[in-house]
Amino acid sequence: MIIYTKKHEDIVNRGVDAIDEFLKSSNVDEKRSILFCLDKYLDPYFEYDLPYFDKVIVLLEKHLFENHEKEVKEEILKLLAGYSEDSLEYLAERIEFIESELLADAIYALGLTFNVKYVPILSRYENHEHTNVRNAAKVALSELSKSKHDTKK
Repeated sequence: MIIYTKKHEDIVNRGVDAIDEFLKSSNVDEKRSILFCLDKYLDPYFEYDLPYFDKVIVLLEKHLFENHEKEVKEEILKLLAGYSEDSLEYLAERIEFIESELLADAIYALGLTFNVKYVPILSRYENHEHTNVRNAAKVALSELSKSKHDTKK
């Protein structure tokens, strides 16, 4: 069971550098705890309004390409999919380097930005050899197509 404590909240409150250092130096359970804590701080429902919100998103994107356990990267992708708003530039520029077992989730996260500039990237995966990647790309492209039409109304 993953929980977070005041220690994790203090790290988040100290800022991006503290979060970065913690992710680089902790064990898998501690990493997952800080990510669980970040979920609260990133979620608009809790109204934390982090002044370094965008920097946290970029930091999380960068940590997708660090030497972390699969569970940690899965948690990062959940946070990015849930809270990234309209931009995941770092991920988009490096998506071909993500582990194959995380590719569908990365595509899903890109699609949830509803940013049409990612269409060319997502289109590259429409005919991917793995069904889950192919399906994630098709769903993302379909959603982007709908959002593009909605903005024209």
